[in-house]
Amino acid sequence: MINIKKMSLQQGAFSLEIDRLTIKPNQLVAVMGNNGSGKSTFLSALSGLKPFTGDYRLDETQFVDLSKQQQSQKISLLPQHVSLNMPFDVNYVVLTGRFPYVSGNAYSKEDQDLTDQIIDEFDLGELKHRQFNELSGGEKQRVLLARMINRDSSIILLDEPLASVDIKHQYEVLDILKAGLKNRIIMVVIHDIHIALQSFDRFIFFNKGKLVYDTERADLDAEKISDIFQVNISFENIKNKRLVQVENAQL
Repeated sequence: MINIKKMSLQQGAFSLEIDRLTIKPNQLVAVMGNNGSGKSTFLSALSGLKPFTGDYRLDETQFVDLSKQQQSQKISLLPQHVSLNMPFDVNYVVLTGRFPYVSGNAYSKEDQDLTDQIIDEFDLGELKHRQFNELSGGEKQRVLLARMINRDSSIILLDEPLASVDIKHQYEVLDILKAGLKNRIIMVVIHDIHIALQSFDRFIFFNKGKLVYDTERADLDAEKISDIFQVNISFENIKNKRLVQVENAQL
């Protein structure tokens, strides 16, 4: 469980402030807001990449009291931009997700078996022996997502993971995330309100560096979302699903 009280972070002229936030396991959380609102900074702070002040605990343990290895085992972050030049095949790239557990030893048969399972789940079998650097942008993104899931962390942070992935695999990735939620927290920065509305359990919205809105899916308020994004948003119920209308154009 994530428990935050009075977290703040200063980055140049930008400041991030979270008064209070509690997130329990078994939740797929959408992190939303306009560009520059603090979403990526928030995930970086949670993963320990950016210094912060305030009270941030995983269960009852202060995050800063965990060793770097413990932090990397408990939390996985896939940033929005990854400069990864790996002259290895897809199998090995996904296998390296197990690195926090090897403690300097060679990867085990169990590590490879888990890797094979993840590769199958992400529909990467045909790419398994391809060189990572030869893949398309969308294929690389799916490999990096598989690598993150292979780490088997209890908290997974994904910053716009669907941005370059084709529509078919977007929904497959979301199905994998939902299927792997048991005893986990998965937080995803996402801009597509329609996809988020169909797939996510909880929504947190940032605006100008502040956490301004935290709600379950059933309680989403179109008026508040319209105010955050500065566009006219409404919901329409069709076949027991809520669809999003933006300025009379359905998403």
